[in-house]
Amino acid sequence: MSSTPPYTPDELAAIFLDFYTFLTTLHYDAADLKIPPPDGWPGLTLESCAGWKTDYAIEVLRRLPYFKRRAAIHYKSELIDYTSLGPERFTEPDYREAGLEFWSHRGEEDVDPIHVFCIAEGRESFGRQLFLDVKHGEITEDMIRAQQLDPDDVGSYFEKLKEGYQSLQLIPCVGRVTIEADSVDERANLISEEEFRAQTEEWGTDLDIQYLRQLYRQHGWPDAFRHEDAKKAVDELVHSIVEQRGDWETLEL
Repeated sequence: MSSTPPYTPDELAAIFLDFYTFLTTLHYDAADLKIPPPDGWPGLTLESCAGWKTDYAIEVLRRLPYFKRRAAIHYKSELIDYTSLGPERFTEPDYREAGLEFWSHRGEEDVDPIHVFCIAEGRESFGRQLFLDVKHGEITEDMIRAQQLDPDDVGSYFEKLKEGYQSLQLIPCVGRVTIEADSVDERANLISEEEFRAQTEEWGTDLDIQYLRQLYRQHGWPDAFRHEDAKKAVDELVHSIVEQRGDWETLEL
């Protein structure tokens, strides 16, 4: 296999920017997306991050976009803003890599973690940790305390995430834990509010998921989503049943 990475730092940055821009059309404010200057983030340099990862990995890190505010990307998983971290975070191994082994399908070879860094941190069981392998242009998804998935080409991985969001197999809401709902079937007929409110089970039933999908689509999901109106509707809905059935889990502060 060629030792030349399949993507340049600028090409990787463009793939990330495309996906993050997509997220701003759904549930994040475009004003919160941070774009690096032409020469990369000045606070992330080969000198300040020396020895933490390869020079190539640091160059990628310097050119990626980030979000100003906390941004969920998957189930119990939030993007890491490396521009907000102090220099001490680049002086020791990343604790998130403990117990993990990385490999690539581009040549079926083991990958030294020095070529890999975490782009999204998970929490609790099944929370998703996402790792970018800059040498092979792949993302590895780790489900905490469950399973480490096979690596996938970074462009392919983000396209699959897009499809998951567009089809509402992944259901996001600012300030709440993203719901993974690929096992919940689509509902063919309209769900009445009376049917939804007749439930007595704890929040998170298939009908809850189907009702959320319906509510989002009524607010223009995914192509013309009115996310502020939808969030207000979600908050009012959940608050009206929280004492009887519990809450859609919020993100920890």
